Amino acid sequence: MDKDRIKRLFDANRLSDAAQLLNERPEDSWAQYMLGRIAWKEGRRADAIEYYERAAASDPESEAAVALEQAQEIMNFFNKDLYNP
Repeated sequence: MDKDRIKRLFDANRLSDAAQLLNERPEDSWAQYMLGRIAWKEGRRADAIEYYERAAASDPESEAAVALEQAQEIMNFFNKDLYNP
């Protein structure tokens, strides 16, 4: 897996191209993490958290564990009343 290429695609907002390459290695924790980042960027929060959970389960020391914690903090902070004055 060419991580640099995938990162460039992600940074260029070519998310479907990056996801296609990542889906070739579904067992890879970094691929799960990056699929989570793609899902988060696309607004699919629940999917992103699932990807982060899978990646963190296989590698608890990974950046996915940090992303999972941050995503959960964001979701716990959400207050719909703040957005509907």
